[in-house]
Amino acid sequence: MAGDSDAPRDAQTPGTGGPSEPSDLNQGRSSKLGEAGADTQRAHGFCPRCFTNLEQSPPCPECGFKFERRAGVIDHIGTSDREKRAAEVEDFYTKSPFPGYGEVNNGAALLDRSRRAPFLVSLDASIAPDAEVIDIGCGTAQLAAFLALSGPRRRVLGIDGCGASLACADEFRNRSGISNLQLVRSDIFDLPVAAGTFQTVISRGVVHHTPDPQRAIECVAQCVAPNGYLILGFYETRARLFHCMRRALSKLTGKPIRMLDPVLRRKDLDTEKKRIWIEDQYLHPLEHILPLPGVLKQLRALGFDWVRTLPPASFGGTLFDATPEPSAGALFSLRAGWAMAGLTDPDAGLVLVVARKRPN
Repeated sequence: MAGDSDAPRDAQTPGTGGPSEPSDLNQGRSSKLGEAGADTQRAHGFCPRCFTNLEQSPPCPECGFKFERRAGVIDHIGTSDREKRAAEVEDFYTKSPFPGYGEVNNGAALLDRSRRAPFLVSLDASIAPDAEVIDIGCGTAQLAAFLALSGPRRRVLGIDGCGASLACADEFRNRSGISNLQLVRSDIFDLPVAAGTFQTVISRGVVHHTPDPQRAIECVAQCVAPNGYLILGFYETRARLFHCMRRALSKLTGKPIRMLDPVLRRKDLDTEKKRIWIEDQYLHPLEHILPLPGVLKQLRALGFDWVRTLPPASFGGTLFDATPEPSAGALFSLRAGWAMAGLTDPDAGLVLVVARKRPN
C-alpha cells in the first residue's frame, strides 16, 4: 500500500485462535499505566494484555503473560518455528522493512508529514485522545507512532510478525521519546491481547497476506470493544483487477511496465522507494484478493454494522460518521468505479472498510 502511513502486510501462522477471552484484569487498567510514569513505560514497556507496567524480566507481574524481550519489543513468537508461508513473508520484509522512514528521522518530522495527509488527519480526529488503539500488521509502526505522538494520553499497541520491521520502529520510538507506544511481535492468529477491549482496531494491508484471510479477519475483529470501531484494509477483487493485469504483464516482459503504474510514474520518488514498491506489489510471496460483499457479510456475522468504505474519501466529518449502507446495485457501481480507477490508483486496489461493533 502506498502513502505516508502504509503498513506492511505480514503472513501469520495459525495458533490458538486470536485474542484471549476478556477478564477482570482489564478493569481499572487505565490507572495502571500511569502509576510509574513515562520514563518507566519507555524503559520497560507495558503488558499488551492488561497494560500493567512491565519490569525488565517477564512474565507480567499482574496477569502472568509470558514473553521474550528484544530491546524495546515484546516478542510473543520467540524462536519457535513458523509456518512456511509466514516465515517466507517475514524473510521478505526483513530484507526491506516497509515502509521505510527515509528522511523522517524524529517525531516532529513524522507529525509534520502525517498532518499533511487528509486521511491521517481525519483518522486522528476520529480517535478519542485517551483511547486504547491497536494497529495489527503495523510494520515499521509509522501509523502507530503518529497516533501515539498526536495523542499522548492514548495507549497504542503496534503488532507485527516481522522482527526487523519492529526493530526499525523501536529505534524510531526511542529516538523520538514515545512512551505510550508498545511494540509487539506476534502472530495474527495468536494475538496476546484480551478480546473486546480496544476502542479502535486498525489492520491495513495484512489479512490478505495470511494463509487464511477469513480467519485473520475474525481474529482482528475479536479485539474490538462493544461500540468500538474496526478499520480493515484489504486488496479488493474489483479494485485490484487492473493491478493483477499489470502484474501479469510484468511477468511476460520480465519487469513492471512503468507507464502503467502510478507510483512508478512519480518523478518525486527516489529509486529505493520504487524498488521497495516493486518488491511489495509485484514480487510478494503470498497474496489473496477479497470481494467486498463477502467481507461485509463476514463482518455482519461477527456483530459489526456498516459505517463506510474508503475510497471514496470523505473528510468533512470523522471516519466514524456513519454513511448509508449501499444497496446491491450501489455496491456494484462502487466496485465498478474502483476497477475503472485502477490505472491511477496509488494504493493498487487496497480498500478500507470502517465498521462499528454492536453493543453487547
